[in-house]
Amino acid sequence: MNHDESGLASQLLFSKEAAEYLGITVQRLNKLIQNGKITPLKKNSSGTVFHIDELKRRKEELAIFTEDAIDYVSEDKKMFIIDTPTKHEALNFASLMHALGIAEKKLVPEFEEFSKKHDISDPIPSNLDAWTSFFNITYEKLSSSYSYAKVQFEKLKADDEIIKINGSDYPKLLAATEEAPRFLYLRGNKSLLYDGRTVALVGSREASQEAKENTERVALTLGKNGIIIVSGLAKGIDVTAHRTALDNNFNTIAVIGTNLNQYYPNENKEVQLEIEKKGLVISQFPPSMKTERWFFPLRNGVMSGISLATVIMEAGETSGALKQATFALKQGRVVLIPQNVVNKPTLLWPKKYIQKGAYAVRTPKEIIEKLSEKNVYKKIVEPEIPGLLEDPGMDDIVVAEKEEYCGNES
Repeated sequence: MNHDESGLASQLLFSKEAAEYLGITVQRLNKLIQNGKITPLKKNSSGTVFHIDELKRRKEELAIFTEDAIDYVSEDKKMFIIDTPTKHEALNFASLMHALGIAEKKLVPEFEEFSKKHDISDPIPSNLDAWTSFFNITYEKLSSSYSYAKVQFEKLKADDEIIKINGSDYPKLLAATEEAPRFLYLRGNKSLLYDGRTVALVGSREASQEAKENTERVALTLGKNGIIIVSGLAKGIDVTAHRTALDNNFNTIAVIGTNLNQYYPNENKEVQLEIEKKGLVISQFPPSMKTERWFFPLRNGVMSGISLATVIMEAGETSGALKQATFALKQGRVVLIPQNVVNKPTLLWPKKYIQKGAYAVRTPKEIIEKLSEKNVYKKIVEPEIPGLLEDPGMDDIVVAEKEEYCGNES
């Protein structure tokens, strides 16, 4: 074997070796292959072979779900100062979730009951007896959780913000939904939350090229009309929507399924960093929380909650995007589905959602018209204002009715 062959061999792993490298079982590895999360280099009767680079990529993604993954230090090196009642309350709340191992919705009733007799914005260590007694937890466990959470909070960027439900700066559109979290953690241009012209573009992580191109066209049309493009920073449709907005200097909001100190998937980190500077990144998860897989569908409720409409660009029968469609209809939002997706005989979900109140659309122009019809977006008709649908310069973006970006109905 020559040197080149020897070098290549060291980069190839069989299934058992690959599973050990990733720290998972062979069964889990096979499931990841079936779901398209890992692509083998070669698969035949002799066995399945993986290239080390493919495994490294997947290992980085799996690492986000470990406790160690939250030890990110903000790049500006400036400490986040916990200096307001809302910040102190958020830290106390996060410490209790960590100590008790419970989710937000379960903790809220007890937390509210505690607030009737005690100031929940006072740091836990200042009244440790009251906290431990009421929540039936040991001094050691609560003190440890508080110290840990405080360190993680201080790793937020110096100008990050925390806002509380029912506060004057909490978005009223979201506050009116059942999915509204008690706290939102913000990084970037906070004013985008109050603009009132927000449409979410979501869809499959393993999106087809056609769907990505359609997403670009829709994002261009929305952006040209002053609409903020909202998405979830996942692979596929989400990152395509964000990238199109950024490349064209349109406003965009990313609602992420991790805390603000994490970047997932790693391949979208640069996009997230750019949104932090030019747009807004939102998380409902405190920096002390270990990321769980159920966070991602949970954030869809927030993404829908801050959006007046959601467009499902492409999705399989089990796609997380359908969770957002369900939230959106429940919240009284407009849900739009491309006609070519509706027409696919292999998909059952589009027709089900149309029966529930969603609408099929054939062109980006139709999306704008439907948003206007449903009072989501008020079309501006003055010709002197740039970026209008009526502007001849939009012809390359807003196609004629016969140029159906979602496919012919026949």
